Amino acid sequence: MARGYTPGLQVSSGVVIRRVRELPLEGKHEVTIGKQVEATDTVLSASLPGEVEIIRVADRLGLEPLDIEGKVSVKSGDSLKQGDLICEVISFFGLFSSELHSPLEGTVEFFTQANGHLGIRRPPVPLSVDAYISGIIVDVEEGRRVTIETTCTFIQGIFGVGGENQGVVKVLEISPEAEVQVENLKRLDNLDGKILVGGSSFTLEALNYAGENGASGIVTGSIDAETLREYVGFEIGVSITGDEDVPATLIVTEGFGNLPISDRVVQLAKKCEGLPASLTGATQVRAGAMRPELIIPGNHSSGHYDFSPVTSGELKVSSRVRIIRVPWFGQLATVEELPSQPEEIESGAVVRVLRARLDQDSSLITVPRANVELI
Repeated sequence: MARGYTPGLQVSSGVVIRRVRELPLEGKHEVTIGKQVEATDTVLSASLPGEVEIIRVADRLGLEPLDIEGKVSVKSGDSLKQGDLICEVISFFGLFSSELHSPLEGTVEFFTQANGHLGIRRPPVPLSVDAYISGIIVDVEEGRRVTIETTCTFIQGIFGVGGENQGVVKVLEISPEAEVQVENLKRLDNLDGKILVGGSSFTLEALNYAGENGASGIVTGSIDAETLREYVGFEIGVSITGDEDVPATLIVTEGFGNLPISDRVVQLAKKCEGLPASLTGATQVRAGAMRPELIIPGNHSSGHYDFSPVTSGELKVSSRVRIIRVPWFGQLATVEELPSQPEEIESGAVVRVLRARLDQDSSLITVPRANVELI
C-alpha cells in the first residue's frame, strides 16, 4: 500500500508553542528571560516620531519673510505648549503689535528665514506590544523582539478573519450539525469577553449579535461565502487576512459551506470551559503558512487537559482529508486511492496525486497530495 506523510490542522492538548512578539522599529523590552507574563501584559514598547506640522509664520501675520527676521522667539529643539508665543512683531514705533502663538504642542524642528516657515514636530506616539499569550519569556532580542513559550490546548482553524483577541472559553449547548441562531445566544446570561465554540456555522445575525454583545471570538465549523462577505463588509480577495474590522474574531475549523464542527474541537474546548484563551483569525490563504488559532494556556496538573495530542501524520487509503486549494477549497473527502507513480494534472505539472471521494456530492476527484491536509 502506498503511503506518505501530509500535514494536518493541529487540534491537541499538552502542546508546547512559542510566539515571537516584535516591534516595527527600535524600542525597548519590558520583560526579561524567565518572567511569567499574562496575555495582556506589555512586553515591548517604543515611540513613533510625531508628524512635522509646517506653520507659515509670515503668512499668518500678513507680513513678508523679511519683516519677521529676528522676531521669531523660538529655535530648533525648543519644546512648545499650545498657546506659547512663537513670534511678535512691533511696528509704528510700538503702537501696533502682531503676535503668533503656537497652535499645537511639540518640539521646534526648524525655522526657515527665506520663506518664514516654522516646523513643529508633534509629540511622539507611544507604541506597545502585548504578550498575546500567557507564558514564560524564553528569549529577548534587545529593543526588537521577545519570544514567549507556553504549554496549552491548541486548536487551529482552516480560515479566519479578525485580529488578535483574548477571552474566556464558552462552549455552546448545541449540536455540531446545527446552525447557531440569535435565539441560541440570547439564552446565555452574558456574552461579554466570551470565545464562543460550537455549531456547524453562525447566521449573519448571530455573528453580529455576538460581537455587538461583547463576544471576543467565535470558533465554529464553517461559513458560506455570502455570510462571510456580509460579516466582513467586502469580498475577501487578498491572500492574508487578520486586519478586518469585525465585531468578533472568527475562526472556522472545517471549511466553507455547511460543515459540522469536529467533535475533537468541541471536546477539547469543553475541557477548557471557563479558562482564559487567546485567538487570532490571521490566515495566509495562498501558501497555507499561517493558520487561525485558539490557544488556551493553563496549569496542566489541574485536570483540564487530557494530553492526547494528534499524532497521525500518515496518509493512507480511508484517511479523512480536507482540500486546501481551489476549486474544492475547504471540502472534506475520504482517500480511496494513492497512485504510486506521479501523474500529469490539469496545469501540466507531473506530481504525486491521490483520488478521494468528496463528502459534499460523493464525486471522485484527483488532486495533488500537496493540496490536502489530514483531519
